[in-house]
Parts: sequence; C-alpha cells; structure tokens
Amino acid sequence: MKQFQKRYIYSAILASVFFLILYLVLSIIGIDLIIRLLVSIMLTIGVYVGGILFFKEEDVRELTGDNINNYYYLASKVNSEALRTEDEDIKNKTEEITKLTDSILVSLSQRPKKVESTFDFFDYYLDISYKILYKYNSIKAKEEQTKDDKKFITSTKKYLDNILEAFKKQSKNMQEAKMLDIDTEIKIFEKTSGINKENVKVGDKDE
Repeated sequence: MKQFQKRYIYSAILASVFFLILYLVLSIIGIDLIIRLLVSIMLTIGVYVGGILFFKEEDVRELTGDNINNYYYLASKVNSEALRTEDEDIKNKTEEITKLTDSILVSLSQRPKKVESTFDFFDYYLDISYKILYKYNSIKAKEEQTKDDKKFITSTKKYLDNILEAFKKQSKNMQEAKMLDIDTEIKIFEKTSGINKENVKVGDKDE
C-alpha cells in the first residue's frame, strides 16, 4: 500500500515547536508584533522545508542495489515455498510471478521515477504470495484439516491467479510507461479474490 509520508508530520511538529519558542523569545525581547510574526513565520517555513529534507529517508525509497536485491530475495522466498508443494500448477504460476518480478525490476531501472509505486506493489503482492503459499504448505502438512483449511486449499490457485494477473498488469504498464494506481488495484484484488494479506498469518500465528 501507499506509504504514509511521515516526514511531513515530523517536519510540521518540528516547525510548530520552533515557531512557538521563537515567538515567545521575540515577545520577551520586546519585538514589535508585526515584525515578530513575520520573522517567526519566515523562519518557521525554512525549518519546515529543511525538516522535509532532513526526514526524507523516513519515507522516500530509492532505486538502489540493496532495494533491488531485497525484492529479488522476497521473490525467491515465494518461489521456495512453491517448490515445497506437489502441485505443478502452483509451481508454474509462482514461476511466472518470479519471472514477472524480474521483468518489472528491469523496466523500473529504465524508469526510476516509478520507484515508490513499484515498491508499494512488491511490498503487497510478494508478501501476500509468500503468506498464501506458506499457509497452504502448513495446512497440507496437517494430519487433520478443518473445513476452513480445505476451503483455503481449494482457493489457493484462485488467489495465485489473481496475483499473477496483477503482476501481468503491472509489467504491461511499466513497459508502456503508464502509472498504475496501486491502492485501487489492491482494493480490486481483495474484493475479487476475497482475501486480505493482513488476515493471512504465518508462523506461530498461522490460522
């Protein structure tokens, strides 16, 4: 999902505190009200803009080798989970997702302005792909499966089909230099597939 821009909040808080302190100091000194306001406002604006630049790393991600490698790593985790299954269809779908991940990253290197949008896409879809496959393998390993377990196993391929479709759409848009509204696409995916990544637990919290 689109990341909340924390740097603007941090900068606003810093600028507000600065304004109050500066205004109070100028009041104590006895500076005229109009001058006091003008000086405080002008310097506060400078602090706010400076704060945005200072806190930039809190939000803005860049097209670095570390970030690229991180998404290749996440894709490899998804593929590793798929290889644990005995279902060739699942393996094939996941292999295609992995290939599309590479294609999207290659396109991104040619159009780096789409970094935030593309990283948001990977953050959601690679994560939910891993969770779905992890849960699928965990359920398959159970000696006894509940009704919900069986429903999840039956739905897994549908989930992967929807994810694969999202990857194809993202790859096509990248190649055509179009911007994809990730938030809207994710809402459509969740409505269509009937699954939300926040509700798919892994590890000890697996459901």
